[in-house]
Amino acid sequence: MFYVTFHGGRVSNAINNVHAYDVINGEPTCVTTAALQTPAKSPPLSELRDIVFGPGNRLYVINGYKDASQVLIYNGKPDADHTHAYLGIYADARVSDGVVHPFALAFDGSDRAYVSSQDSNVVTALQAPGGVVKRARTLPLASFLKAQKGKRFLDGTFVASSIGDLPASPRRAPSNLSRPAGLDVLFEAVPSKKKPKRRRVAHSVRDVVVCGTSLYVADEPGNTVKIYDLRNGKTQGQLQGQIADAQFLGAPVHLLAQDEHLYIGSSATDTVLRYHLGTGELRTVLSGVRTIAGMCFDNTGNFYVASREDRAIYHCGTDFSAPQPFISGLADNPEFLVYAASSASTLTSTT
Repeated sequence: MFYVTFHGGRVSNAINNVHAYDVINGEPTCVTTAALQTPAKSPPLSELRDIVFGPGNRLYVINGYKDASQVLIYNGKPDADHTHAYLGIYADARVSDGVVHPFALAFDGSDRAYVSSQDSNVVTALQAPGGVVKRARTLPLASFLKAQKGKRFLDGTFVASSIGDLPASPRRAPSNLSRPAGLDVLFEAVPSKKKPKRRRVAHSVRDVVVCGTSLYVADEPGNTVKIYDLRNGKTQGQLQGQIADAQFLGAPVHLLAQDEHLYIGSSATDTVLRYHLGTGELRTVLSGVRTIAGMCFDNTGNFYVASREDRAIYHCGTDFSAPQPFISGLADNPEFLVYAASSASTLTSTT
């Protein structure tokens, strides 16, 4: 089963939900445009982003709109109509001021969560989910940040911003952390008559992925993927610069860990890069898909990648042959793409 989230926002409810596709008679078929149930007690859905099958056989979905800024929890096992029951809120601004306009979510081997948020430009670390569905608590500040004398950071911050005082910051803005440890951020002007100098964050942190004892973070405006030690939050380096085929890593947004590799969607160059976690080799494996978004593998090793500009999903074989259309004519720009293989009790993501 393939799950797709969309840019969403001020559009129909059918777009502000998760669409699920199954391959029936050899063709991808949409089995539901509302994979997330929306009972009266659940929050309105808008600008859904990352979707993760995670701890407790649950489905975690980011409700990204800045007025929501939530990580929601659903039953990981779908009902007969392919929908997942709403369970509750795992994280929001009540947990930490760092959770504002969240984008991506990753869990480590101890089920601790790492949430990247665009408007705060930080990664927030959360405790492992318990048996009862309720809001998480933040983990202690990363020890690397705690050792920065004279600085303060938002609760649970694991990776900090290179500029702390951002438009969405609380009244007492957090400190900055110099690059390369601090994440880059770019602004755009949004003036009004009352606030002619008003601006907002335009480009900031995007995807996060855990590989072993490291957290990989897509620093879109910095044109790099930064690496942090999960034990203390200390920077371990970054992936950037020129790679194979005279291409450059530009504006990475989406990341995918699979076996011994990390896959990077370089949206500015319309390429997918593959980084070997053991040898450090970084090279281009796919090109020509415009404005790359979510990526996934199916259970036979075929690769799938979403294109925001084309509103389509492409696929290629295990050898990364020329990408071919898989799902075309999507109603909105796709954001995240997840493949989940069915099992007797739940769905288990391969990503």
